[in-house]
Amino acid sequence: MGTKFEMMSKQETKEIRSFIKSWWFWFFALLIITAIIGFGLNSIGLISKTVVERKVFENSYQYSEARKTAIATYEAQLAEIERKLSNKSLDETTRSNLEASAAGIRIQLTTERSKQ
Repeated sequence: MGTKFEMMSKQETKEIRSFIKSWWFWFFALLIITAIIGFGLNSIGLISKTVVERKVFENSYQYSEARKTAIATYEAQLAEIERKLSNKSLDETTRSNLEASAAGIRIQLTTERSKQ
């Protein structure tokens, strides 16, 4: 007499293995789907307090001062570039590079001002 598993037919063994494989597959699929849904809900702030924390941070003194400092820095950079552009003896390549830099800084300045 053998053990219970030795007495089973090959077909029964295949069915049991198939059931186990499918059970694990569905378990892991459910686990992954749950994780994705949880991450998504957390990202948009429905599960945690992410949105509230962000608003509090944006209204904090440090955030406001950082925005003011960034604006002052961009304004100073823009003034320096404009001073360099007023030089009549600049070659075209340097002038073009300075104008491109000024355009980029103006965009950053506009963005920072809109955050205030």
